[in-house]
Amino acid sequence: MLSSILFSVLLALTGSFYPITVSANNDKGSSKVIHTKVLILGGGLTGITAARTLALEQKVDDFLVVEARDILGGRMRQGEIGGLKVEFGANWVQGLGSNPIWALTQKYGVKNQYSDWTSIDYFTGDGHDDEGLIEEALVRYEEKAYPKASEHAQIRERRGLPDLNMKAGLNLAGWKAQTPEEKAVEYFSFDWEQAEPPVMSSYIQSINSYNENFIGFGNGDNQLVIDQRGFKEIIVGQAREIPDFDKKVLYNQVVENIKYSETNVTVTTKAGYTIVAEYALCTFSIGVLQHDDVKFTPPLPDWKKEAIANFHLATYTKLFAQFDRKFWNDTEFTVYADPDERGWYTVWQSLDAPGFFPGSKIFFGTLTSDQAYQAELQSDEETKKQFMDVLRTMYGPDIPDPINFTYPRWTLDPLYRGSFTNWGAGATVKQQDDIRAPLPGNNDDGNTGKRLFFAGEGTSRRYFGYLQGAYFEGRLAAHYLADCVHQDCTPSESTLFAKRAAFEGEENTDEVKYKLRRRRRFPTA
Repeated sequence: MLSSILFSVLLALTGSFYPITVSANNDKGSSKVIHTKVLILGGGLTGITAARTLALEQKVDDFLVVEARDILGGRMRQGEIGGLKVEFGANWVQGLGSNPIWALTQKYGVKNQYSDWTSIDYFTGDGHDDEGLIEEALVRYEEKAYPKASEHAQIRERRGLPDLNMKAGLNLAGWKAQTPEEKAVEYFSFDWEQAEPPVMSSYIQSINSYNENFIGFGNGDNQLVIDQRGFKEIIVGQAREIPDFDKKVLYNQVVENIKYSETNVTVTTKAGYTIVAEYALCTFSIGVLQHDDVKFTPPLPDWKKEAIANFHLATYTKLFAQFDRKFWNDTEFTVYADPDERGWYTVWQSLDAPGFFPGSKIFFGTLTSDQAYQAELQSDEETKKQFMDVLRTMYGPDIPDPINFTYPRWTLDPLYRGSFTNWGAGATVKQQDDIRAPLPGNNDDGNTGKRLFFAGEGTSRRYFGYLQGAYFEGRLAAHYLADCVHQDCTPSESTLFAKRAAFEGEENTDEVKYKLRRRRRFPTA
């Protein structure tokens, strides 16, 4: 028997409530069964970009988006401190020029501010770095070690030589971080970007990632998003353009099981829904797939599980504090070289700086990898004490305690299990292809007969970890799905163009130079 189920859900387009009506087949008693042509699992950037591409470019309007939360956004998630919204997740447009994220930011009027990497100051365990030791090490890293490492990595890739870890690549380029200042520089220049240390990261792919994201678009500048609607507006804006989108999305639906076969995909949710689709796109993070938070029936094949296990969903944790007075100077960035532990509250940023939220008295630090995991397992009070111990080492014992303090716990959240994909040392191109490969079947027999597709920033060859990766992968997945809907999965010409955009980078030439973002110290206020 056919009936209609009416939902009132919060659609984060205008801050208002919109009704959603979904036709459901209730022939299983109290169960709720929905049939659709294409099912998209996840309302983040990949999922909504795929939905918009299907609706507006590929003439596929029979689809449904299933989202676990009550709003769109995925890992583009906000927190609040002192009445201001801050970005817990993605925060920067990284690489401007032809970057589609920059285009979306401009299209939807997302407020942003230029990040000035020259506005930086340095501290050690003894206070302000008056000797300039950190700056000297930074110049050596940026002007000598990294360019040499970049050149060698590209040679290795062209010659088909085995990949190394990034630490080995830097060592071969003459960089060996031994002093606290050198370790701080290495963290600032590498870990703070990739969310894991060089020894855990691919040499070739880390270099490729930097070149693609900060050179390939033609402008390596970064813009920090400060829009109070949230960076997620580039997702919400796309959803707004999809006709009748409010009837094509289900919120508050946590997926429990994904059953796939040669004929369809059946998804069940904790809220009791069963959704049957001819094709499905899974945009869950690599971390979610690693943690078995969702059951697959039949289980994922060994070749796919091995590939998923070998990639890293790292954690990039921002810790925000608001004070009753500002005690730091007007630089945007501060680097701290802890005398004992590499990566211990190394990078700090002021949101009170001109152009951001002047007068907010908000200062935040960043932790990654093991230090981030430690903070997640602690209480807010324990972490706040560590946070303040470092600040008092830098600025003296008389600075005040914060009046507000907050940070996310990405790894512990079953909807995310981390925040940033890093290409780990030892992970291969073939394994990334295996993560993306649709099911059932093997990875070497094309898309014909496939029903369950996978996509996300972690499956992006050129832009893994970045928003542009999520965007390109969403577009490519939509083309694959449309080919299956319209022509039995035979690739169309438009799909070949989408694949080229996702996979092929510009050729490296002598005229294309790396552009390192961080330069000289800003004078102390």
